[in-house]
Amino acid sequence: MRFDTAYTASNGSLTRLSQANEEDGGGKRFPPYHTLGLGIFALYAIVTWFMFLQWTPILGSALIGPPGDNQQDFWNTWYTSVGADLYNFFFTNLIRFPEGTSLYYHSFAYPKVFAIALLSKVVGADLNSLILLQNLSLLASFPLAAVGTFYLVRHLTGNTVGALIGGFIFAFNPSHIVHTGGNAHVSSIEFIPFFCLCYIMALERKNILWLGSAIIFYVLSALSCWYYLFYIAYFIGFHSIYVSLRDRALPKSWQLLSPVACLIGIVVALSPILVAMVQLAVSGVSVYESGTDEYVADIFAYPAFPPFHLLQSLTKGIYSRLSGNFGTATVYLGLINIVVLGWLCFRARHKDHQLLAYVLCGMAVFCILASGDSLHVLGHRTIPMPGAILSDLPFFKNVRTPSRAIVFVYLFLAIGIGHAVALALQPLDRASVRWGIAVVAVLMVLDFYPYRLAVTPVSCSPGFSIIRDDPQRGFGILDLPRGEPQAMEGNFYMLYQAACHSRPIAGGITSRDVAVSLIDRLETQDMEAQRQQLADAKIKYIIIHEPTNPARLRFGWLRNLFQWRPADGHPDEYLRTYPTAYKSVDLTILQVY
Repeated sequence: MRFDTAYTASNGSLTRLSQANEEDGGGKRFPPYHTLGLGIFALYAIVTWFMFLQWTPILGSALIGPPGDNQQDFWNTWYTSVGADLYNFFFTNLIRFPEGTSLYYHSFAYPKVFAIALLSKVVGADLNSLILLQNLSLLASFPLAAVGTFYLVRHLTGNTVGALIGGFIFAFNPSHIVHTGGNAHVSSIEFIPFFCLCYIMALERKNILWLGSAIIFYVLSALSCWYYLFYIAYFIGFHSIYVSLRDRALPKSWQLLSPVACLIGIVVALSPILVAMVQLAVSGVSVYESGTDEYVADIFAYPAFPPFHLLQSLTKGIYSRLSGNFGTATVYLGLINIVVLGWLCFRARHKDHQLLAYVLCGMAVFCILASGDSLHVLGHRTIPMPGAILSDLPFFKNVRTPSRAIVFVYLFLAIGIGHAVALALQPLDRASVRWGIAVVAVLMVLDFYPYRLAVTPVSCSPGFSIIRDDPQRGFGILDLPRGEPQAMEGNFYMLYQAACHSRPIAGGITSRDVAVSLIDRLETQDMEAQRQQLADAKIKYIIIHEPTNPARLRFGWLRNLFQWRPADGHPDEYLRTYPTAYKSVDLTILQVY
């Protein structure tokens, strides 16, 4: 399928070019991929440095993003590089000790964590090195995603300037920025545009190498985030249906071979993991969680400035009414982008509309998917959406955060912006037009620029040395309070394990809770019975975390963490039952035996 927007000088009509990747809209020859790629990557790397200047001083000492799932992401890095038994990677008792838990449903961004594990063999696996590698791996997704989008947009529009701007739009979109500070797997969008490019090239050139490359990038995307296993499949379905409707013909030849080959290829490549996941799902373990009608893209969130925006205070009231959390609610498309897209609709409404129609249809389809089970308007559920059907299908309902489908909306938006630039430059290529595009490009950068970026300090209390330096092996730790739900506290406990003591913990969380362990049946009313229960489970230390830890109080929304609940018992009972091995303002360590 071709969406060529290169024009003839005589009539400006759409033409089909046999060398689509080698000519510019004005007839200029493109440099080959290998010549241009490194230069484009270097350019986007500089843009990445500029966009995230606030994070530069702390790359080797703190985690980027506010405290949350980024702590679990660091545990994933530590586990792969240091803690895992690589011959039994998908089961561990480092968390959920002593029984342990399966990790097939855990949120590993596999390409990232294994790349870090390899690099750690060279630069070291100490705490600061792992933090640095973790942060750099997250930031690397920006120039990589931008390069892939650049080639995709340039191929579809025939314009280098538009491709450069389109690469920025996709790579530095607000959702990507937010998830970079909190969800390493969701932020791993770098392989998606490469897949789309290879897939379209395979259809156009009927080339098995392009098709094989598409399957490889599909596999890498799915291994980065399971959501992308589904979203890319939806893209394949959308593309096939769109072409069939446009051509008024059922798919045949490569239009049929390519989607079938990609879907078969991904299932075969991932079958060792997929089979294990299905076995867990049918074994009676609950692998599904709610959220398909909560973590969605609200229609009012598309023009609402994201939390890091300079003008965020103007739309703060909107975010306070949205469902989900600020990370999943961030789907800001950019006011400048919306204006440019509106101009494109006006400019191409009578001619040169083929690519525009593809862009608008793609954006609409994935906005619908991002809406979840029902259309949300300022947090209120209104009309049912097609996502409700997917939410009832086995395996498909694992996609519990529909707003993440916004990644493809941004990809289509990038193509549309690139198309607009190509059209603007096409008639006369005047200096005034070039300057106008430069000004608009600067405004786009400023509109996506993150003015407020949070970090998560990583520090260890001196008390952890008692546990870390204990010569005994094979014992575990109970962190209290457990939290309800255990997500936030569990993230902290996993970070402390990875950074401070490296001992198995009874708590900790995975993306899907697929194991019942000691932490679920902990006795909290009869303390003597609890002591025996913990001793039998080889829990040697209890760590009581204080909610008034000064290091956390500066994050106002963390003030409610580490609060005791009736199900945990009373802290005074623990102090009376177990001898104190260490006490400070942030934690108390009790010894069970």
